[in-house]
Amino acid sequence: MGQLMLIGEYIIDTCSILSQKSDELYRRNMYKSGWKYIDECIMKGRVVTCSEIMDEIKDLKIKKWLIDVQCMVIDIDEEIQEYVKKIVTENPKMIQFNNNGSNTSSGDAFLIATAISRHLSIITQENKDSPNKIPKISQKYGIQTYSLLEFWEKENLSF
Repeated sequence: MGQLMLIGEYIIDTCSILSQKSDELYRRNMYKSGWKYIDECIMKGRVVTCSEIMDEIKDLKIKKWLIDVQCMVIDIDEEIQEYVKKIVTENPKMIQFNNNGSNTSSGDAFLIATAISRHLSIITQENKDSPNKIPKISQKYGIQTYSLLEFWEKENLSF
């Protein structure tokens, strides 16, 4: 284990980041105060993400937003890579390959590994009941997960 870096409290997943888009459930134009709060948390370094999640985001407007709010992006180091190996080995169905050559996101394992390494809670919109999704896998490693709504509630936000 490397030296512990005290960075953030939460790490945010791609699905939560993208849910601010105008065609998503927690669109920014409807949840203005919630997203303003997340902007502030990111600028204060309370909410971070990892390089693999940044790589998953293809929407240029969303990527620009992350840059504009100066989102701290945690690079993948040896410790995180070791956790990724452990997570993928112990949860092989987390990454599934399809017949057409595409596969599910490998960013999830990096997100969880970063949360373990940096002692972060995860903000994700993934299904809490699915055995191969972030919430259930994170639970195995003692990592707390929150949906955006749960995060806002935990932070005592009201709309």
